[in-house]
Amino acid sequence: MAEQYVQFGCGTTAPKSFRNFDAGPAFWLQKYMPFLKPLVLKRGFPDYPPNIEYCDVTKGFPIAPGTVKVVYCSHVLEHMTLEEFRSTLRNTFSILQPGGTFRLVLPDLEWLIRGYVESPDPEAASRFMRDSWLGVESQGTGIGKISRRMFGRGAHLWMWDEKNITLELANAGFVNIRRARFGDNPDPQFRDVESEGRWENCLGMECRHP
Repeated sequence: MAEQYVQFGCGTTAPKSFRNFDAGPAFWLQKYMPFLKPLVLKRGFPDYPPNIEYCDVTKGFPIAPGTVKVVYCSHVLEHMTLEEFRSTLRNTFSILQPGGTFRLVLPDLEWLIRGYVESPDPEAASRFMRDSWLGVESQGTGIGKISRRMFGRGAHLWMWDEKNITLELANAGFVNIRRARFGDNPDPQFRDVESEGRWENCLGMECRHP
């Protein structure tokens, strides 16, 4: 049996070398209510590849415990509440085999704050709110407002720095926790999911199941 590589919150990046999961409302509509797909695409949501499975990872994976070699996620965890984040870490830990790798990247709160504090720009606070996705500039109007509320989860609900996320990973049972950089894992399959632009000025972490 081939070793399992899993990616969650994949969006439209769904290589065949990984088992890809997403839980976005727009993806759910395209998968389970395909007659609505033209409307969803018209509203600007992407056309998802067919090899993606629906899974709310905060509730668990449809995967046997201890069977996965690698779990990867990119810019997903910051869209979760603290409670959802912690349950996702537990669920990820559960499916990894001994020695399995969990690798993730997300916005770096420390980098964003440093840029705000050190900036002489009088609009630095507004830029911080935009760059951190913690602010809301407009609710929109009409159907656009409704579709964003129903289908989108773009806001960042909980932000992380290296110290805090290291503690959370350790509390979930992970070991060998380290700061990761783009492309620094020798496993060539990470090239299928990693994009340098999504790592720039961001917080990458890697850890293992004992």
